[in-house]
Amino acid sequence: MKTKATRKPFKDPFDELNDEEFEREVLESLDQATTKISLRVPKDLLSRTKDVAARRGVPYQALMKALIDQGLKRLERVRRVHQS
Repeated sequence: MKTKATRKPFKDPFDELNDEEFEREVLESLDQATTKISLRVPKDLLSRTKDVAARRGVPYQALMKALIDQGLKRLERVRRVHQS
């Protein structure tokens, strides 16, 4: 008896990119090396992050990286708008 996956749909941040933009993003990410860091976060924040990641069916560290990346991109966009 097969069971259905309980993973909720994941909003792909690349959905809104055209083919050229997507290719550029992928190539840039392939060139990025990762670095191991130590980060202290409140226990509640880590617990909430792990819960959300589990509900989405993704590793919590991958979710944290995606959230940091999206947050920084948002801040960078805001900064560019204010500099214009």
